[in-house]
Amino acid sequence: MDPHPDFTAINLPRDLPLGAFRLTPLSPEFVDEDLNAVLSSAPLLAGIFGTWPEGLTRDANLIDLAWHEREFTARRSFSWIIRDSEGAYAGCFYLFPELGTRGKGKAALWLCDIPDRTKTAQDLKAALGAWLETVLPDDYALAWITRPLLD
Repeated sequence: MDPHPDFTAINLPRDLPLGAFRLTPLSPEFVDEDLNAVLSSAPLLAGIFGTWPEGLTRDANLIDLAWHEREFTARRSFSWIIRDSEGAYAGCFYLFPELGTRGKGKAALWLCDIPDRTKTAQDLKAALGAWLETVLPDDYALAWITRPLLD
């Protein structure tokens, strides 16, 4: 599997400290932790990715996480768990280059029900945006999927 053309020469970090948070890649080894975070956050996730996570099972989540890991390794899309300063699962961040084109993609961020969730999400989005400006190709058009978290 070839990398997305925008990422053939870019290796995004698998582990990224970002202020009080740390991003680590989604992978099957975190299936139970991820499933718990997703299902306990289901009302908060409504509308971000269509009907997901409605009906999500452990087996389906395991498949999703294997896909995320393979995509990351192949440099076709990128998905990280957001962990707080204690290492607890706080949410996820995704970077999806647009298929079949160059120079554009989508980013999505969601957080579990944590204290000051909306403010934290706004701060994280700003920090992620600043970091992405340093690593994405020049003039990369990034659209943020923010509903309903930041709207």
